[in-house]
Amino acid sequence: MSKTKIEEKGDGLFIPRALLNELEIGEANVLVRGHEILIRPKSQAMELRGIVKTRLTVKELEDLYHRGV
Repeated sequence: MSKTKIEEKGDGLFIPRALLNELEIGEANVLVRGHEILIRPKSQAMELRGIVKTRLTVKELEDLYHRGV
């Protein structure tokens, strides 16, 4: 995790392109919830990146399912 300065400019926020590149977000949706600003990739594949790390065989998926993982 790197520390990045996000600046207020005019009537908005400036997020450095380097941060977005580091996160490999590409095109993004911005959501505002209460006191939070969420930046989420438009691509569902990029959003799920990190959850699915390796390809699993059908047997491995069945084992995970039966173990309740």
